Amino acid sequence: MTNFWKSNFPSLTSSEHVYLDSASTSQIPEVVINATCNYMREGHGNPGRGMHEFSDKAVALIEQCRHQVAQLLNASSQQIILTKSATESINFVASQFSQKLDKSHSIIVSELEHHANLLPWQKICQLTGAKLHLLKVSPKGELDLSNLENYLSDNCQLIAITQCSNVTGYQPDLKKLMKLAQKHQVPVLVDGAQAIPHQSIDIKALDCDYYVFSGHKLYAPGGVGILYCKNTSQLAPLLLGGGIVDKVTPYEYQLTSNIQKFEAGSPNMPAIVGLSAAITYINQVGFETIHNIEKQLVNDLTQQLINTELREYFSIISHPESRNIVSISSKQFHSHDIATILASQKIAVRAGHHCAQPLINALGLKHCVRVSLGLYNTHSDIQKLTSGLKQVAKVLL
Repeated sequence: MTNFWKSNFPSLTSSEHVYLDSASTSQIPEVVINATCNYMREGHGNPGRGMHEFSDKAVALIEQCRHQVAQLLNASSQQIILTKSATESINFVASQFSQKLDKSHSIIVSELEHHANLLPWQKICQLTGAKLHLLKVSPKGELDLSNLENYLSDNCQLIAITQCSNVTGYQPDLKKLMKLAQKHQVPVLVDGAQAIPHQSIDIKALDCDYYVFSGHKLYAPGGVGILYCKNTSQLAPLLLGGGIVDKVTPYEYQLTSNIQKFEAGSPNMPAIVGLSAAITYINQVGFETIHNIEKQLVNDLTQQLINTELREYFSIISHPESRNIVSISSKQFHSHDIATILASQKIAVRAGHHCAQPLINALGLKHCVRVSLGLYNTHSDIQKLTSGLKQVAKVLL
């Protein structure tokens, strides 16, 4: 299979690197690089802070990005808040609950979560005395919802759940979870950071209350994230400062009524411009194309791990329906040793606990190697990886 799209990514066409760590951060296509460079070359402005062309242009570009994100999610622009990352977006929502919870309340999370969607809720519960209920995963790594109804009945105030595990690629049954949550009138935050680069998201169909993701996993630069909020009238700003007020006196302030009241301070304009360009690029490629490329490669790698001598050394721990992640463990070799030897061959993978220690422990592991694919990967990459894994066995045995 020839992958035309790889030629769009200069970091991969100008080197011999095999990049298989897209779940951590994606490479950036030329059109996004150009858009970001052109913005800085043509004039960098601080939006809303000046009565000149560069400032006005920055305002227009922010609103363009907000509109594109809204279209991507099938949401309203006034439901889209620009942050610096998915992590900040989650902490934004967590801050709203810090003044509302007490020891009579509870929050539900799961063992699937990235630490970014676990630590903030641990902290809030520690500060307020609220209970933190943890949905377990089965030995197959699938979410066990058998206790969900009981947890929801324990004066639950929020469910925080990933749309896709960053370790196994497993996607929990959010439709079932949402139905039960709505029955108990409990809001739901969905961490979509691992899902949105690989599939179309319809936020109205999903019907969650909050949805977060980061630009750097969606072929954009780092430094920009998104918080979708179904009802922003219930939010208070996480940060206070410039650009969010209509009036300030020495002793009080009056917030503006528009969405900008949640975006204090000078924004990361190059990253925002990059996210706009990345969304335009993704729309041109199409999620069906992305899915077809990644699924073929997942199947190719899976067959190599099952049907060759590699099965003697490596076990697949990712979910069978994973869209772009193939995680492996080895009883003979440490994951860091595997990744180091692969790196010496210019093959980039991720090793360790992947900022998801509760899940790794629930799977009976201490660490694993994660291979995560993107639009730019090819069958040649899989062949080089499998050759590299065979070399790992030769070196370490």
